[in-house]
Amino acid sequence: MLEIADLEVAFETRMGHVKVVSDFSLSVARGECVGIVGESGAGKTQALLAVMGLLPRGARVSGSARLQGEELLGRGAGALDEFRGARIAMIFQDPLTALTPHMRVGDQIAEVLVRHRRLSWSAGRERALELLRAVHIADAERRLRQYPHELSGGMRQRVMIAMALACEPDVLIADEPTTALDVTVQAQILALLAELKRTRGMSLVLVTHDLGVIAGLADRVAVMYAGRLVEQGTARAVLKAPRHPYTRALLDSMPRLDVPSSEPLRAIRGQPPDPRALPAGCAFHPRCDLAADLCRSARPRLRPTGDGMVACHRPLGAAAGEEGPTS
Repeated sequence: MLEIADLEVAFETRMGHVKVVSDFSLSVARGECVGIVGESGAGKTQALLAVMGLLPRGARVSGSARLQGEELLGRGAGALDEFRGARIAMIFQDPLTALTPHMRVGDQIAEVLVRHRRLSWSAGRERALELLRAVHIADAERRLRQYPHELSGGMRQRVMIAMALACEPDVLIADEPTTALDVTVQAQILALLAELKRTRGMSLVLVTHDLGVIAGLADRVAVMYAGRLVEQGTARAVLKAPRHPYTRALLDSMPRLDVPSSEPLRAIRGQPPDPRALPAGCAFHPRCDLAADLCRSARPRLRPTGDGMVACHRPLGAAAGEEGPTS
């Protein structure tokens, strides 16, 4: 459904040319959920905004992003409008800023259908009501006439999902869909996405820093660090037996019910690197307990390992003395 190859994203700034995404390649099959995880600033959102053509003018994008074989990168805004909303849609991280504040919720959903499906406004509003009910918003008739600020965070997120699903897209990108929501509402939103994926056969790209969310919904996982993919594989393989030390560190930093509450969390030491001054070699080496001289001098490339891929000179579980090739 979606094939991203060798994607690079850079910005021209007063500090010079800053690359925030490099060598990003990812495929998403029909009906599959692929989770993209990593700390804030890893490049997750920038990569997918590039695919959607939503980066600011100062961005420089290269590579390829094909939706069912049709190239998205390099198209003008008018040409992209044939795809965005209709065949590929995105749920943004903050629904309050993503929704138009002076338009009623029903009109915002109906506008998508008027634009892409050529429905009349009355027919669009009727369909908008059906969509609000489909995402389990109570008293949908009243909510349809309200403005975004009159809704709770969970309701606004459901409205975003309804709008994204209005034209039944083939691919849905969800960027941190449960951020700033309480635990109960998070569970409801994730259950809703799982239901829609199952019933509609829709492909889902889920961007998050929460590995618990990934464990419950994703079929495959891609781990990003400093703008690059460092590990890919099935959700079960990556979460049960990670190969990259960064993935292992992310898992170790999560609270667990089987660990005594008196035991402190194992935080990842240091901070993610500044994209303007990435360290030589592997970008993770200043924070990695396994770093060797090779890690400090040569950048590892993503290579097959078992049923996944890893970019590490000293992958976890590797045979003694095994070192990966560089690029």
